[in-house]
Amino acid sequence: MSNERVESIDIAKGIGILLVALAHADVSLFSPYLHRLIYAFHMPLFFFLSGYFFNPQTPFWTMVKKRFNTVLKPYLVTILLIYIASLSFTDMRFATVFGRIIKSLYATGYYIDWVQLWFLPSLFVTSLFAYIFYRLVLIRINNRYIRCLILLILQVVAIYSLGIFYPFSISLLGKHYELYGLPFSLDLVLLSGFFYILGNEIRLASSEKGFGNLWVLFATGSLLIVLTLLFTFRVDFNTRLFESFPINTLEAILGILFTLAVSKQIDLRTTRLAAALKYIGQASLFILIFHVPIQEYWAPKIFFVTEQQTFSILSAFVISILICLGIYRMFFEQNPIALFWFGRKSSPPVKQESISELPRNIEEEIVQKYGEH
Repeated sequence: MSNERVESIDIAKGIGILLVALAHADVSLFSPYLHRLIYAFHMPLFFFLSGYFFNPQTPFWTMVKKRFNTVLKPYLVTILLIYIASLSFTDMRFATVFGRIIKSLYATGYYIDWVQLWFLPSLFVTSLFAYIFYRLVLIRINNRYIRCLILLILQVVAIYSLGIFYPFSISLLGKHYELYGLPFSLDLVLLSGFFYILGNEIRLASSEKGFGNLWVLFATGSLLIVLTLLFTFRVDFNTRLFESFPINTLEAILGILFTLAVSKQIDLRTTRLAAALKYIGQASLFILIFHVPIQEYWAPKIFFVTEQQTFSILSAFVISILICLGIYRMFFEQNPIALFWFGRKSSPPVKQESISELPRNIEEEIVQKYGEH
């Protein structure tokens, strides 16, 4: 796997998180079609990218520890920070805070104040499911077509069992409760697991040149636009909407492939844009965490001044991305303690080589050309 391929995946992460933030910016108020288009594939894309470099040969507890640190720990830390801030800077009472923390530990979007955080615990259990599914089923099968058939069956079961637990009722100690989803979105794991595993399967099956082909770009983009114009079947992982197995699945796969093709073209042709999207991709966790409250704060303020709905929504979207990048840059990027609590590692400093560290023939050439000083 070449560095070029890895970099294009980083670009795809940047594009993906921008789509997530835009989808949460009330874009449906001025463009229902754009909202529909983004929702057709933006969450499948993120599960796909998360599973792209998945390695089922990793020891189980090593994988669990890694996923806990990179996915679940940021969720838990963020929840604690939200409610510590609520206790410190608002009139929210301790009993209310305690109750909301307990609800947040159920870890489905319905019970989380910052609803976008549902993705993190869901990704954690999806990773565990994918590992177990690989070890018990797929790792024994070498035929690619049979593996694809098994994945297709998994998707069918996922779609037709999706609404069973959203909501569902239980009785406990004489009280009746209506719950929305299983803890950690376990009822979503077959659907999210399909796209997670698909990411690894496409990595193993595709060639280096595949996503750089312009025909892939035009074909996937055109088909995606046609399908989303012709059909209005809705998709929303958080609320368990996946209204058409064949149409929504095809739209999601086309959107994923189109994003990968766009990312490859950007990587090959536009250095500055590629670098910007890679950086956004690196900061995607922090954009995911903070963009919604920032948008909710700025959009009404801008609308109050301009009375322009579209302008206020898009401005709040841009501001949220810039502020999130600023938060990442100032407080996290080179802060190993902060990065530790959010499951990330700081980048090692670039080593500055002196002339004496260069290979001998290069050193002689430099001295001959510029002199000993």
